[in-house]
Amino acid sequence: MDSASVYTSCQDRLFDLAAELTADQLATDVPALPAWDVRQTYAHLAGISVDVAYKGLTPPSDDEATARQVAERAEDDLPVICAEWRAATPALLKVLARETRARYALPALDVWHHENDLRGALGMAPQTDYADQLADFVLRGLGRGWDESLPGVRVVATDTGQEWRLGGGDDLELRASAFELARAATGRRSIAQITAMDWSGDPSAVAARLPTLPAPERDLDL
Repeated sequence: MDSASVYTSCQDRLFDLAAELTADQLATDVPALPAWDVRQTYAHLAGISVDVAYKGLTPPSDDEATARQVAERAEDDLPVICAEWRAATPALLKVLARETRARYALPALDVWHHENDLRGALGMAPQTDYADQLADFVLRGLGRGWDESLPGVRVVATDTGQEWRLGGGDDLELRASAFELARAATGRRSIAQITAMDWSGDPSAVAARLPTLPAPERDLDL
């Protein structure tokens, strides 16, 4: 995954969005996230960039760290948060370029998903740029750790033609757009939504194994 391009593209759009948000929009809850509103989501994004760039945080942030990132910026308005985030980005990108471990691609994955989390909360259309790279990153990782006692799954991105194998066989097939695959495999679709996707065969044994982050209890639209 081209982490730097993913990160900066999403960040640029989020800065443009920030300039247009009303007070009511800033206070809008983000259903995909743990009781955060729009402003708090920006606070997390600024916080993780500072933590990785300057404080030696190895991605990902755990729940304690993300809560701290938001709490430390509780009194900051959005322009202050965005200014801090912008200032930390060059140092963050140097870390992402220097470190070769896959976990250092997670800030790019994080900002891509949070951009779509915010867009969903605000009733906006999804942003699908780089969905092919996000789907590939998470599904390749999922495939490496797939429990061989589970049915094997052939996963097909219907819009890009990409394919992945989870396990050694083709017991099941899952077909969806790269965007839907990236969202489902990263904790943005409920188990009911995953089960209702375009499967060949019965996915009941594997649907709960697809998300690499905890699946939401309720359905998400974006």
